[in-house]
Amino acid sequence: MKITQPRLASTLHEDIDIQAALKKNDEDLTEYSFKSLRIEGLKKDNLSVQSCVFANCSFGECSFRKSQFSDVVFKNCDLSNVNFTGCGFHRVEFLGCKLMGTNMADGIFNHITFDECRGEYMNLSMSKLRYIQFVRCNLRGAGIEGCQLTSVTFEACNLIEAEFYRTSLKGIDLSDSEISGIRISSLAGSELRGASVSSLQALDLVRMLGVEIKD
Repeated sequence: MKITQPRLASTLHEDIDIQAALKKNDEDLTEYSFKSLRIEGLKKDNLSVQSCVFANCSFGECSFRKSQFSDVVFKNCDLSNVNFTGCGFHRVEFLGCKLMGTNMADGIFNHITFDECRGEYMNLSMSKLRYIQFVRCNLRGAGIEGCQLTSVTFEACNLIEAEFYRTSLKGIDLSDSEISGIRISSLAGSELRGASVSSLQALDLVRMLGVEIKD
C-alpha cells in the first residue's frame, strides 16, 4: 500500500505567532512553518490549514472542530486532548506526536501516516479512514468504534484494550501488534472476521470470547 505524502510548498513562511498569522490570512493558514511554539486555548472552527509544518509544538486546550488539514506535517508535537471533532485530514503525517486523549471522532482521513505516536485513549469513533498506516504507535484504549476502514495497516502497534465495536477489521493484519483485551462484540467476535492474527493471538481470542475466530 502506498501512502501519498504531504505536498508541501517549496518555500514556507516561518512565523512565531500563530494568532497573528491567522489574522493576516483571514483565519486560514497556508504555506507556514511553525517551530517550538506553545499554543494555548486556541479555538477555531472551520479552519483551513494547507501546506504547513508544525515541529515541536504543543497545543493546550485547543479546539479545531470541523476544520480541514491538507498537506500538513506534525512532527514531535503534543496534541493531547485537542478537539478535532468532524475534521478532514488529507495527506497528513503525525510523526512522533503525543495524541493522548485527542478527539478525532466523526472525521475523514485520507492518506495519513501515524508513526511512533502515543495515542492512548485517542478517539477515532465514527470516522472514515482510507489509506492509513499506524506504525509502532501506542493506541492502548483508543476508541475506534463504528469506523469504516479501507486500506488501513497496523504495524507493531499496541492495541491493548482498544475499542473496535462495529468496526470491521476484515483484511487487516494484526499479527505483529499487541491486541490483548481488544474490545469487540461478544457475538462471535464479528469485527475480527477476516482479520489476520497469529496463532497465539487466536488462542487468546478463543479464551476471551469463547468462540473460534476464523479468517
